[in-house]
Amino acid sequence: MTPGASRRSRRPAPRGAFLALAAALLVGPALPALGDLPATSSPVLTLVRTIQTRPFVGTTIYAKDAEGSAFVPSDVSLWLVGDNERSAYEVNPYDGTLKAIVPREAFEVAPRFGGTEAAGPNRSGDLESLAYDAANDVLYAFSGTCCSSAALPTAFRLVRDTTSGSFVVDSWQPLPTGADYTAAAWNPGDGQVYVGKGRRLRTYDFATNTSGSPFRIRNVSGILGLDFWGEDLFVVTNAERMVRVNWATRSIVTGWDFGLATFGIGDSRGVVVIPNPDPSAFDQIYVYDGYDGRAADDPLRYAVYVFDVSDGSGGGGGGGGGGELVGNPGFEVDTSGWDGNGVATLSRVSGGHGGSWSAFLENATTTSGNCVLNDSPNWVGTTVAGTYTGSLWVRADAAGATLKLRFREYSGGTLVGSAVVTTTTLTTDWQQVTVQIVPQAAGNSTLDFTAFVPNAPVGACFYADDASISVA
Repeated sequence: MTPGASRRSRRPAPRGAFLALAAALLVGPALPALGDLPATSSPVLTLVRTIQTRPFVGTTIYAKDAEGSAFVPSDVSLWLVGDNERSAYEVNPYDGTLKAIVPREAFEVAPRFGGTEAAGPNRSGDLESLAYDAANDVLYAFSGTCCSSAALPTAFRLVRDTTSGSFVVDSWQPLPTGADYTAAAWNPGDGQVYVGKGRRLRTYDFATNTSGSPFRIRNVSGILGLDFWGEDLFVVTNAERMVRVNWATRSIVTGWDFGLATFGIGDSRGVVVIPNPDPSAFDQIYVYDGYDGRAADDPLRYAVYVFDVSDGSGGGGGGGGGGELVGNPGFEVDTSGWDGNGVATLSRVSGGHGGSWSAFLENATTTSGNCVLNDSPNWVGTTVAGTYTGSLWVRADAAGATLKLRFREYSGGTLVGSAVVTTTTLTTDWQQVTVQIVPQAAGNSTLDFTAFVPNAPVGACFYADDASISVA
């Protein structure tokens, strides 16, 4: 799938930038610059790929749950924890390969901080969250109270092995009875680890095993994942919601409030911001999905979802601004945001133009009719002044059918002017079809975007992939 992130005029290579940042933090506390994300009040979130954990790429190793995540920039590593396996996994965020595992046994044999008592089996049974302290090069893992009366809330510390340089479980601290920190993150601004649960956040210090007074962020509850990014905080919640918080004011940054369910996420658990492998693109947001309802062999079960953020003023109902307005362009996860209309049945099939999947439209009825792929709800919820360009890559099993790509502008349910249509003849190879429209009622209308084969016979209609809508 072709990412839809907007480009910037200047940006250092991501690996080098983060290695430099990590080095600076290791020699002294410093507040990193605000993350390289679009400065806009109307950002667009686009799903670009997922990282499979069942199994991890090229292995037979399965994550058995999905809970917390953290990013270690000096290693360019994404760390994940899950409670059913009671293990931590180190993953390459760019290709999804598994780099290392910290197994259950390592947590169980760890000694108590300042003592010798082993943690045992009841302290790692509910690994919930991770935080990486870049100033001290330390990972913290927090285990909670689920799902046994024997579960003992615990904080684990992971440090570098002096020989291998890999993270190992160094020690643990007992947390207060009932403590269940479902989210954690280290703040480079004040050098403190913050933990969260429900509506409340507080600081936590491992060496003294003490917590600060709880506090809240306005309009944020059900906290399940945290990540500090420059002067801001990203939060995911049990409502499958992701927000960006201005840490100084403890308030949600205008426009940075995203619903994640439309992308297929059923239980948002962890969130981290990581440099884009494309050095000219904005950084990417990684959300760990702990949804248990998928089939055991579904590759999206406990997957990490990777998002681009662009500086449009739409997506999921917005209107424009130059960014990609289609929130699900490549059908890599599901068909969210699209419907099959007329005689069409819509499904996903393997093999795509730019990714691993594409949409498949089929006439499964007994008569001919219009076989339609339709955006639902409209990706362009409210138009702005400018020229909208829509495009779609299409092909068919047999050449010869006519496909039409169409924009229709509606205001209050009434068609404004005439529909704008581009017509092409389908072949068995992928081809891009493009259509443009200038709204006549900008600011008071919406755009309906469809592709269809008129009077399609029974059977396969067409395949579609890499949809795009932008405005200039």
